[in-house]
Amino acid sequence: MFPFIQKYFRVLVILVVVSGCAKQPIAVSQQQAGKLSNDSLLTLVEYRTFQYFWDGAEPTSGAARERYHADNIFPENDKHIITSGGTGFGVMAILVGIERKFITRPEGLERLATLVEWLEKADRFHGVWPHWLNGETGKVKPFSPDDNGGDLVETSYLLQGLLCVRQYFKDGNEKEKELATKIDKLWRDVEFDWHRNGKNVLYWHWSPDKQWKMNFPVEG
Repeated sequence: MFPFIQKYFRVLVILVVVSGCAKQPIAVSQQQAGKLSNDSLLTLVEYRTFQYFWDGAEPTSGAARERYHADNIFPENDKHIITSGGTGFGVMAILVGIERKFITRPEGLERLATLVEWLEKADRFHGVWPHWLNGETGKVKPFSPDDNGGDLVETSYLLQGLLCVRQYFKDGNEKEKELATKIDKLWRDVEFDWHRNGKNVLYWHWSPDKQWKMNFPVEG
């Protein structure tokens, strides 16, 4: 990276990351930011990203919130609404947090076990979670008028994270192996064949009352 770009990039990142996540805004001078090594900058960004998923998780489920506060676009104060796909990113961040020693392995295990137990009871449609769920109840929150059922794409993001967790803990102690076994059942319960709807393609959505109205094949 060119030195002058690196210098201003550091200032921007530190101000956004530190001020945005700290309880009180912290001003970082250009001189202070310039003294950070690349490793220190990377660690700071990783730690603040981890904090979003750790400290900012919905408290009942341990899942990733869709947002934390109301704004002009989403005026509802719905910080209890979680996103299934974002939760997949969150569980991978927890594994990084364990490896980087931001938290201990038992702390990570406890949070992930809470999440998996919640996912077992939350709304699923042929094994597929919806895009949004109420973190307090585990019930679906429609993403749109016709999107009130399973979302295969968001579920796949969640599964990728969960499968990383399974691999991370599968050879561990009794509690860790128990978590890995539960995750194995969750992903095997996903009926990918159902989302073919009899065709040689995977469809994104299915709703218990709208059926295949959102007729979007997964492409790319």
